[in-house]
Amino acid sequence: MGPEKITNSRIVLSVEQPCAAPLVLDLYLRNRLCFEQFEPTRPDNFYTLEYHRFSLHREYIAFVANSFLRYYIYDITNPDQIIGSVNFNLFSTGLASYCEIGYKLDVLYQHRGIAEEACRLGMQVIQRDYGIYRFDARISPDNHASVRLAERLGLKPYRLEPQSANVRGQVIDIMRYSVTTSDTQYPNRPVI
Repeated sequence: MGPEKITNSRIVLSVEQPCAAPLVLDLYLRNRLCFEQFEPTRPDNFYTLEYHRFSLHREYIAFVANSFLRYYIYDITNPDQIIGSVNFNLFSTGLASYCEIGYKLDVLYQHRGIAEEACRLGMQVIQRDYGIYRFDARISPDNHASVRLAERLGLKPYRLEPQSANVRGQVIDIMRYSVTTSDTQYPNRPVI
């Protein structure tokens, strides 16, 4: 299991408990128009405290079970407001393990390298603590900012997944990006 909190000079990454539901809801409400352009269609009760309390509870159970890790991102100078998240769905096929990475950042904090920094910190945890070195991201081809971030993280287009996501009530194509990290990129990689 990875750490529940990571801090560096600019950001704090934190696995949260249900009591953080008001902060998570606030992030989504502040960024509703931006996030809804590219995220799956949400249930009717998505913008409620109850939804996010339950979601945070499920996330924490999955974190303890080593199947999912979501770090909420805080600006170190503003520890009372969530500004984004980076998450990792962990999969094992029996032959290999990989994870799908997802990320989002408050529009007021974009274009500062914060999302890339948070993703890299999280990817290091996934490699070190879970022994996973393949990262995939499923991205709408129209989400240019997300594509640029995936490419900066070293992910390359892997395959088109036609009609595989429902966004704003429309079924759309998704591009899967992938990277397998190497010993030279991450010299502290444990031997398995």
